[in-house]
This record gives sequence, structure tokens and C-alpha cells, in this order.
Amino acid sequence: MKQLIVTIIGKDKPGLVEQLSDTVYLHHANWVSSSLSQLGGQFAGIIQMEVANKHFVSLRQALTDIEALQIHIVEDQIQTATPYVAQQLTVTGNDRCGIVKEVTQHLTQLGINIAKLKTETHSAPNWGYPIFVAEFQLHTPTEINQNMIQQQLEQLADDLTIDIETLS
Repeated sequence: MKQLIVTIIGKDKPGLVEQLSDTVYLHHANWVSSSLSQLGGQFAGIIQMEVANKHFVSLRQALTDIEALQIHIVEDQIQTATPYVAQQLTVTGNDRCGIVKEVTQHLTQLGINIAKLKTETHSAPNWGYPIFVAEFQLHTPTEINQNMIQQQLEQLADDLTIDIETLS
């Protein structure tokens, strides 16, 4: 059995997810997990799937034959899990260049792995400037506590709000 990570990008249109799921099903693969989004008129996503070795070649060919999509397939290497604490970090502040760079730099210095990141910019008509929101799912080493993360990130700027929650 092969574990695959498949990345996809192409012009968004109705039916793309159905076409992908149909291809996966018809080639005897299992859709394990995914994150799919429409961004700026483009469809972008990543899918984790499993497929028996005997169906891998036909699945790969069928996926790469889907017109208008750029597909990249990587075989996932099973790794020994390192103990971590799952945490949700939300950073909110006035939108400006460099917020993601600054936050990720501090997280890296603490040895924290970013499992997921979702960012958005919202209009704030009452304040006259856009608000940036970043939601991180973190895999934090067990020796790093929430206070350490909070103190590190609050040094970045006075206008950033930092909320951290441990996930169960």
C-alpha cells in the first residue's frame, strides 16, 4: 500500500472535486484527508490518499490526465511520531507586510511545527484599515508552554492580539 500526497492547482470551475473524487474511486484508492480551497479564481488543494501498489501507476496517469489541473504526486514516508501538544494560535492585527514572516520566525525559534495555516484579510469599515487574521494549528514540543509562546509573539507589535488554545 502506498501513501500519497497529491497537490492540485488550476482554474476553478464547478465539478473539479467531483472529478477528482471519481478518479480516486475508479482507481481503487482511498481519499484519506484533504484541504481544498478556491483562492483568487484558482482551485488549490492537497489530498492524502492510499492506493495498492498494483493500482498506483493507473491512478497517477489518470490524475495527471485531468485537463486544466497541475498535479504533483509525492509518496509519503511514514515517520515515527515525535511527541507534541496540539495548539490553535490565532493572530489578529492591522494588516501590514511581514506579519506571517515575523510570527513563523518566532515559532521556528521555539521549535514549533506549523501543521496548518489559514490567513484572511477583512475589511474593517469602522476603523478605516484592513484587519489581518492568521489561524495556525501548531505541533508544539511538550517542553514549550503557552506562556512562552504568548510572551514571544506579543513582542512583535502592540497592535497584534495573540490567542492560544490547547486542542484535545
